[in-house]
Amino acid sequence: MTRKQSLARLAESGLHRTEEVVDALRPLSRPLRDDADLDPLLERIGDARYVLLGEASHGTSEFYTWRARLSRRLIEEKGFSFLAVEGDWPDFERVNRFVKEGAPGGARQVLQSIHRWPTWMWANEEVRAMAEWLLERNARHPAERRVGWYGL
Repeated sequence: MTRKQSLARLAESGLHRTEEVVDALRPLSRPLRDDADLDPLLERIGDARYVLLGEASHGTSEFYTWRARLSRRLIEEKGFSFLAVEGDWPDFERVNRFVKEGAPGGARQVLQSIHRWPTWMWANEEVRAMAEWLLERNARHPAERRVGWYGL
């Protein structure tokens, strides 16, 4: 059965039991073990100008880690120029300045200054690591090619 057929079967089935849902989704799932496991997704993204990532939870380390890995690849391989996240514009303007220019106190202090969202949502190790990676990446590029990080 193809992926398309599996999706159609799932949509038409009206599944109600957890086991049925798991069985229907199993042929569509792909394990994530290393960055190469993102290759099929990047192929499907193709030349898209926008990629919107949802999340099944807030604050899950594994999700934040994979979101960062995918974001890095979109930036490095597909030329994406900004990250837009579920966060207030003023708070993320400080994050944006940090990833483009650096700031005293580092990423941790900038992320802990976000007050309108739960602190744990942004001031965590995975987001800090992404901000530091982006700062290092941006330092190798002229200002007009630096990737921004904005709140919406």
